[in-house]
Amino acid sequence: MEPVDLIAFGAHPDDVEIGCGGLLMRSIATGYRVGIVDLTRGEMASTGTVAIRREESQKAAEVLGVNWRINLELPDRGITINDESLSKVVRILREARPRLIVAPYWEDRHPDHVACSQLVTEAHFNARLYKYLPELPPHQPRLIYYFLNHYQVEASFIVDISDYFEEKVKAIFCHYSQFGPAPEPTSLNTGAFMGAIRGWNQAWGALIGCTYGEGFYSKEALAIPDPVALLGGGSQAMPVRRNR
Repeated sequence: MEPVDLIAFGAHPDDVEIGCGGLLMRSIATGYRVGIVDLTRGEMASTGTVAIRREESQKAAEVLGVNWRINLELPDRGITINDESLSKVVRILREARPRLIVAPYWEDRHPDHVACSQLVTEAHFNARLYKYLPELPPHQPRLIYYFLNHYQVEASFIVDISDYFEEKVKAIFCHYSQFGPAPEPTSLNTGAFMGAIRGWNQAWGALIGCTYGEGFYSKEALAIPDPVALLGGGSQAMPVRRNR
């Protein structure tokens, strides 16, 4: 597997686009290599088929510009932390050897998003153990960042994605079976959900004085070698600004 700097994990084929598509495109524009891992094929979705969703995922990957995208084919609505699923994720981390991984925040209304977060967190730890899958050299990415969606969680930092937001929307709409008109109305395809995505990203952006942003949480303290450099923007993540 081609080594990358960053891997984004999602439970379903459209999760990464929604939660951190802007970050991925900004990272790629900066020169970083990026991969996406979808845990399931989304076979339990009310609309679309596995074949359609696979094709949509690859189209979205092209819009995002990632180096590769793979699917681990874990069961949709059946993600569990067991030796099979854990070893699959650890193998990805050891073969691709990213410096950073991104996963859903561990509290969410969708149980699969919660399970994805927990599985990736467990795999992040196991990836450094010499006696776990000893046939592969250990590797532990420095940090996990958790992308924030439904819950109003205080972000550790917010990334300005204003220049990439419309392309992010284009990548999301590649999953047309989920967001386009369909005979079966769902919470995703009536139009309100896309409005919510725009609202979330505008709200994050307002906190740092830009049009659109994506919020992330880090369990670990973030080392800032040059605090003054943060004030210049560029490729740096901007700290959350609050009025008291």
